[in-house]
Amino acid sequence: MPDSVQVEPGVLRRLAVQHEEVATAIRAWAEPPHEWLTAFPDTYGRIASAVETALYGYYDARQKAGMQLADQHDQTALALRRAADDYERVDHEGAAAINHGGDQPGTPPHSNGNAPVTGTPGGTANSAPSDHSTAQPVSAPPTVAPTGVTAGGLAASSTAPTAGGADLAGNSADLAGNGVAPPTGAEAQNTSGSEPVASPSSGVAPAATDGGPGPFAGGAIGATPATQDSGSPATTGAASTQMADGGAAALPMPSPFAAAVAAAKDRETGTSHVVNDVVNEDLVLARALLGAVLAAVDTPPVGLAWAVSVMRGPSGQRILLTSNEGRGWLPAGLFLPDEVSTPWAIEEPIDAEVTAAWEGVADPARVLAEFALARSRESEAHLSALVSSGPIDASLRAALPDTAIDDLVGPSYDLDLRVPVDGTVDRLALSGFTAPETLVAVPDSAIRARELVLAYRAHTTASRGVSSSHVATVRSMRERILSTLQSGISVPRQLWDDLRDADDLLAAVTLSRRVDVGRVDLGGLRVDTEAEALRALVFERRANEIVLLLAGDPTRQSLRDTVYAHEQIVSHPGAGSVAASTPSVGHGAVVVPVVAGPPGGVSVAGPTVVPTPESS
Repeated sequence: MPDSVQVEPGVLRRLAVQHEEVATAIRAWAEPPHEWLTAFPDTYGRIASAVETALYGYYDARQKAGMQLADQHDQTALALRRAADDYERVDHEGAAAINHGGDQPGTPPHSNGNAPVTGTPGGTANSAPSDHSTAQPVSAPPTVAPTGVTAGGLAASSTAPTAGGADLAGNSADLAGNGVAPPTGAEAQNTSGSEPVASPSSGVAPAATDGGPGPFAGGAIGATPATQDSGSPATTGAASTQMADGGAAALPMPSPFAAAVAAAKDRETGTSHVVNDVVNEDLVLARALLGAVLAAVDTPPVGLAWAVSVMRGPSGQRILLTSNEGRGWLPAGLFLPDEVSTPWAIEEPIDAEVTAAWEGVADPARVLAEFALARSRESEAHLSALVSSGPIDASLRAALPDTAIDDLVGPSYDLDLRVPVDGTVDRLALSGFTAPETLVAVPDSAIRARELVLAYRAHTTASRGVSSSHVATVRSMRERILSTLQSGISVPRQLWDDLRDADDLLAAVTLSRRVDVGRVDLGGLRVDTEAEALRALVFERRANEIVLLLAGDPTRQSLRDTVYAHEQIVSHPGAGSVAASTPSVGHGAVVVPVVAGPPGGVSVAGPTVVPTPESS
């Protein structure tokens, strides 16, 4: 950790305002759709009474969870405001203590004992001026530090003048006034050596004598950093450069993900009541990531579960994340650390028939265990930790006796994955698709047109799947929205809401099609006969997602999210070849692929030219 932290109270207050805004938005989101629920029996009939009961239970639980989350944001905002006030108060008190140093009668400011003091004009040496406005400051010799930073913010020098112990005994009062204990005894004697010292009560860590990096400078996330030699060019080179510039050596800052893992490890160590108990760092890491994902996903679809695993092998550590929706679907607005990968990545050398058997599994932890088994056959990597947001079957635990396992993991708010920062990637970059770079390479004025093209293509591909009563209404809604947008007309808000509600109902239907494989041995999964029907439902949901993304403003990120959902359909190994090709997007009109015929009884009309923002 750095020896000093720069905190701006204004930043804390801005964060408090953001938390309050999030709390307000969460409360509005958590409110159940009373009108829609009231009209549900008239719309879907008595045959859907079981679904109606489940929906009431779902919205009631969502409201309670939302209110609890909003209260937590309000409490965080209050804590941030109090912290900002405390920082300002302590800062003012520290400044006052410095400004009034040496005010005692007969004591000159910064009295130095044996150190020489330059006389002031019209006065004598070591004479204390009666008025601070006319006092001349007494400057200490400048110091240069290769490694450490003292409490005062100046570099701790190993080459500073040491004659007579200058500037140590005399400055004790000033150091104590700033909350830093002055060196005493043996500490005060070490003023010319190469090893810096710090009082045990000072709260300031001694600078590393070898110039090595701080925590998380290298190696695996959450692992204990290795000690480096003092001659390491990676550490001494940067320090030498900064010393030449007259500044202190910069200590490496951990990434937000590494900091969250370290905080989780500290909590795990603090709550342990077993002597010499060893904390499983991989398990802590997996729980920290999964908790952050659950906290970032505000509105998880019905039945969606997540799992995280950590694998270790000769090539190092590997962190994997997946869900039980399709091929590890990830929601929009999730920005994950770039150390994370997915078992569904395109570059993984695993047969498509093997991964196809994983798609309908209800337990995402089982998917990660199957992936680890498949990889272990080709490498020496092993599964060291496995966590899930849902329950993990006892048979899976028995099959992994050497793996640290935890289930029913809840959200954790140490790490915010909703905001992109350095070292994070969105779901498109994580997926490993090869085609997206050409799909997103369009001018800003053509983003909406490209999104419409992708929406039509996804709608066309999904409509070729198995048709049922569950999807006929959804396809009709998508067709109406796309035709309206294609005509340059604003889509009514009610139509957007109807599509969202229909997609939620489709998620409930998808849940009933997933397979419980607890009785199947690890490595014995085979493609189920119902896999095609479940895959068709997942394609429908991805097509719905793309259309719903059109409700927002066209941005680069919305285009990337659209491409991700589009590739989840058209790049799926079981999707087959898509007859309609993606037309080029220019500054003029864009020709939309021909849409396959709608379900029986649905009339679709509309022109086949999408106006771009320039022509509309």
